[in-house]
Amino acid sequence: MKRGSISWLAVALLTVSAILGAGCKTPAQFEGMVFEDCDADGIRDTEERGIPNILVSNGIAVTVTDETGNYHLPMEGYFVFITTPSGYTTTTPWYRRTLEHDLDFGLTLRPEEATSEFVFVQITDIHLDTAEEHMALFKQAVEEINEIGPAFVVATGDLVNEADGVSISQAREWFDAYSSLVSDFDMPVYNAVGNHDVVGIHCEEVAETEPGYNKEMYHDYFGPTYHSFDWGPYHCLVLDPNEFVDGRQVYRMPDYQLEWLQQDLAHRQGNPLLVFFHEPTPSWESRTEVLNLLEQHRVTMFSGHWHFDILMDSQGILEQVTGALCGEWWFGPCPDGKPCGYRLISIDAEGISSFYKGVGEERQINITSPGVVVSGEAILTAQIYTEHSTIQEVSYWVDDSKPMPMSIEEGELWDTATALWDTTRVEQGYHTIIIEARDEMGIFSREKEVKIIEEETVPLGELVSHFEAYRGQYTNVRGQVSLVAMGKPYAEERSGAIVILDETGGMVIIVGECRAPPPPALASGDLITVKAVPVSYSWDFLKASQEFGLIQQFAPLLPEGLLVSDEAGPKEVRVMRLLSGEDVQKLSR
Repeated sequence: MKRGSISWLAVALLTVSAILGAGCKTPAQFEGMVFEDCDADGIRDTEERGIPNILVSNGIAVTVTDETGNYHLPMEGYFVFITTPSGYTTTTPWYRRTLEHDLDFGLTLRPEEATSEFVFVQITDIHLDTAEEHMALFKQAVEEINEIGPAFVVATGDLVNEADGVSISQAREWFDAYSSLVSDFDMPVYNAVGNHDVVGIHCEEVAETEPGYNKEMYHDYFGPTYHSFDWGPYHCLVLDPNEFVDGRQVYRMPDYQLEWLQQDLAHRQGNPLLVFFHEPTPSWESRTEVLNLLEQHRVTMFSGHWHFDILMDSQGILEQVTGALCGEWWFGPCPDGKPCGYRLISIDAEGISSFYKGVGEERQINITSPGVVVSGEAILTAQIYTEHSTIQEVSYWVDDSKPMPMSIEEGELWDTATALWDTTRVEQGYHTIIIEARDEMGIFSREKEVKIIEEETVPLGELVSHFEAYRGQYTNVRGQVSLVAMGKPYAEERSGAIVILDETGGMVIIVGECRAPPPPALASGDLITVKAVPVSYSWDFLKASQEFGLIQQFAPLLPEGLLVSDEAGPKEVRVMRLLSGEDVQKLSR
């Protein structure tokens, strides 16, 4: 097993120390200027003046340029980088390696980017390799997004396909492919590093001294793994919780990144935050420290990693986990049933709203409320996207009832239809809601199965028999633990599976990377309640996967209805995914 590699920060410090020790005349501080590049040629001309009050950082300390646009920073770190201010765009790279001679940065005015209303796109888990069909889908997504024309794009990690387990040359081929295709975007792209973008750490044939190892290749292509930029009134943060320590990959922010974050935020008191990273915060060992810093602001967070789409409440902060562009790691749709896609985010005076769009979908309806379990007066809400003129009308009906009109609120990219549904007029049990929209091409629709009942806890037998209704939705279940397979030899520490039973059936709860907080210690016979998300993994994916080998190993022992087969053999495995340890509660017997 590999020993933990020396961090990029330590390498930079050693390099600088070596230069000083060799007697080179190097200033005690990094010095440079941020200037207004009036002709946008990337070169500071004599008449081009410096810009004051621009944030500049070495990855630890954060300073601001003085009235002449000059800055000074301690000689630490591997990069010097700026926070691009609202209303400007860069004419030089926004980051420089600390060993470069030129540490100046050029900006040019773009007043249209200072608007308080804008749209951006989040893509995540592209897992790009050089397979022709994978590159074609990503290229299609790029073309679609260019047609939509957002202000910017954020790619929240796993840009390439499992570079952590392949050779340096193979990883570089994939990084080349991603870098080439992402350059086709017509707007700025901000990248975040994912767990599969750290090269070679799980490949025994790769030495930690090889150029490109760990995050070095990411640095070569995209610069710092954490930084900030401003857009309109928002301060945007790209964070990196990926660490490789003593041969183990962990999700946490090291002290120097926490120090940078604290200093960066100190310069943006009162600004709302958009925060981007790869792994959702329940996976982080440093979750509490980071959220304590962020919660002092108005914050919305965006992540990926899980390959399904879910909105979480993280210590009172909304955290949107977005589905994967590659779906189920290129084996099909996402585990929650959503298509390969990306997220459109609209920001206006009313706040932040978003729409998960499938690649290639010209017309799409997302039913966002109610949830599966509903009672009393419920608000029906449907987001409706079309590329064919405007939405002319929207209606809904339940089962075989009469269609009822819905109110339509027009949006820039999608419309929102709403109606009030009195469920007390319908008998308890399962019902199907149909929402139908009309555009210039005709009618398109979407169905959703719901259960009318006061009790939110779902019997396990119903969860199995109505699996597609609950799939991808937070679902409350209760049962007695019959099997606990946590940690070694089944899985990594604090990961594994729990099997629970009630009088109607059984369910497998997959526990993955729940670090903050971890789930309680459980034993066979414990009575528990769980809030988790039903998902489905294809058998083809499980056969090819190491991460989900536990599911495949225990497939013959699964409760009835969870292993779906046809005449050709096993087809898929249905389970629930625990997102946070706080969503498991032990009950008194």
